[in-house]
Amino acid sequence: MAHYQDQWGNPVTASGDDAVTALDRTIMAYLGFRLDTGNHLKDALKADPEMPLALIYSGFFFLLFCHPKMHAKGLAARDHAAMVVAATDVSSRERQCMAALDAWADGDWHRAAAAFENILLDHPLDAMALRLSHYLHFYLDGGRAMRLSSARVLPFWTMDQPGAGYVQAIHAFGLEENGEYAAAERHARAAIEINPSDLWGIHAGAHVMEMQGRHRDGIGWISAQADNWASGTNNFRFHVWWHRALFHLELGEHATVLDLYDREIRAESTEEYLDITNGTALLWRLEQHGVNVGDRWVELADRSAERVGDHLLCFADLHYAMAFGATGRAADSQALLDAMRRGNVDETCAQGTVYRQVGIALSEAMIDARAGLHDRVVDVLLPLRHQFALVGGSHAQRDIFERVLLESALAAGRSTLARSLAAERIDQKPTSPYNWQAHARALELAGDADAAASAMQRATVLAA
Repeated sequence: MAHYQDQWGNPVTASGDDAVTALDRTIMAYLGFRLDTGNHLKDALKADPEMPLALIYSGFFFLLFCHPKMHAKGLAARDHAAMVVAATDVSSRERQCMAALDAWADGDWHRAAAAFENILLDHPLDAMALRLSHYLHFYLDGGRAMRLSSARVLPFWTMDQPGAGYVQAIHAFGLEENGEYAAAERHARAAIEINPSDLWGIHAGAHVMEMQGRHRDGIGWISAQADNWASGTNNFRFHVWWHRALFHLELGEHATVLDLYDREIRAESTEEYLDITNGTALLWRLEQHGVNVGDRWVELADRSAERVGDHLLCFADLHYAMAFGATGRAADSQALLDAMRRGNVDETCAQGTVYRQVGIALSEAMIDARAGLHDRVVDVLLPLRHQFALVGGSHAQRDIFERVLLESALAAGRSTLARSLAAERIDQKPTSPYNWQAHARALELAGDADAAASAMQRATVLAA
C-alpha cells in the first residue's frame, strides 16, 4: 500500500494509480446517478482488492438501498473494511470515513453525518463525503443542515474542477428546501449549464418550480433536459418524471399523469423504496383529484408486502402503509405496524427515534384515512403536523401528509379547520388550483356559497 491523491487532491491509500483512477470514476458516476457506478467500483477493487476507501464505499452503497439483504451486505462490507483499515497505514480522512460507515451501519445516522462533516472541514473537496452527508441530512435534519453543509465547502470549488456542477446541484437543493428559491434556481441552472444530464440539478430546479407553483415552467424545465438523462442513469430518473407528473396534476391533465405513471414512473415493477414511494404518493394524489386509477394500487401493494419487515427507513414504511390502506389489506397493514414497533429499539438508532416519535402514528393515520376514519385522522395528524419533517423527504414529498389532514378535515365536516388549512396552503402557493378547490369545498361546507363559487372560479382560471 502507498499514499496517493485523488483528482481533487484528497489522500487515498492504494496499491497503485489504476485503483485510484477507478475510484475517481466511481465518485463521478455516483454523483451523476449513473448506472455504471458499481462497475467502476468493481474496477477499483479488481485493481486493489484491499483498497480501504473502495471497501468503505462498497459498504455505503449497500446501505443506501435500505433493504435488509443489502443491509446485511453492508454490515459484511463494514467488517471487512474495518479489518483492512486497522491493519493499514491510512490517512485521517480514511479513518473518519470508516467511522462514518461504522456509525451508519449501526443505525446512528447523526454520528455518521457528523463524521462526514468533520472530513469536510479538512477536505472540502471530498465530493463523496459531501454527497453522503447530503443524503443523511435529507432524512435527518432537512433543509438547514443540507444548506449549511454545502455552503461551507462551496468557496473551495472552482468551475473547472471535476464534479463542480454536481456540487452546485447539491447546494441548489439545500437552498430550495430552506426556502431560498431564487438562489436555488441560480445554482440549479449553473449545474445544468456545466452538465445537462445532472439529475440532481434538474431535480433541484423542479423543486423550486413546484414550491413556487410554476407548473408550466416546471414541465418545460424537465422536458427540455429529458434527452440528456434518458439513458445511462439509474432509477432516480423515475423520481424526476414524478415531479413532472405533479405539474400536470395541478393543471388537471390527468390523462397525461396516468400516461407518465405507466410509461415512465412505474414502467418497471421495481422493489426499490423510492420507486414505490413515487407510485403511492402519485396514485393517492390522483384519487384526491377524483381520478379512477384502476388496478394500479395492486402492484404497489404487492411490492410493499415484500418489505413489511424492513423497518430501515420510516419514510419508506409510511408509503407501504399507504399502499396497504388503499387496497384494504388489513393483515399487511398490521404486520407492517408490528414490525415498526419491534424494530429499531436501540436508543442510538436514528430511525427508531423517528418511528417512535411520529412514524407509527402517521402510518396508522394514513391507513385510517382510507378506512374513512377521518375524525381519528384529524385528531392524530393535527398535533403532529409540525413534526412531519422528522420522517425525512422533501417539502414536496411530505405535502401528501398535509393533504391527507386537509382532506380528512373536509370529510369529517370540520369546516373551520379545513378553511384554515386551505388558507395556509393558498398563502404558500397561491397559483395552485388544488389549494383553491380545497378552499372552495371548505367554504361550501361552512355555508358560504358565494365565496365558494369565487374560489372555484379562481381554481378554474389557474388551471386553464
